[in-house]
Amino acid sequence: MQSSVIIALLCCIIGVTLGHPRPEDLTMKPTPPPQYPLNLRGGGGGQPGDGYGFNVAGRQNVWTSDNGRHEVDLTGRYGQHLGGPYGNSPASYDMGANYRFRF
Repeated sequence: MQSSVIIALLCCIIGVTLGHPRPEDLTMKPTPPPQYPLNLRGGGGGQPGDGYGFNVAGRQNVWTSDNGRHEVDLTGRYGQHLGGPYGNSPASYDMGANYRFRF
């Protein structure tokens, strides 16, 4: 009786493993490249008597076509001169968009 129960359990286990569909592709999908949040750059400088200037600019890709040949980027910039013989300059803001086509 015990041997027939063991044989029945083995048959069930073998049937379940063979009856389960197997995926055709067992390889892992490639890891996508990292998406950094924003491309920022900035700079500044000056001397104590002349004041100090600085600016910060950024660019972010917002759309890329499926084939990678068309891209749309948004850009922005802020700059200002502080101090010096003429005082502080008004802040300078720039915003824009870029379209790129790769031949």
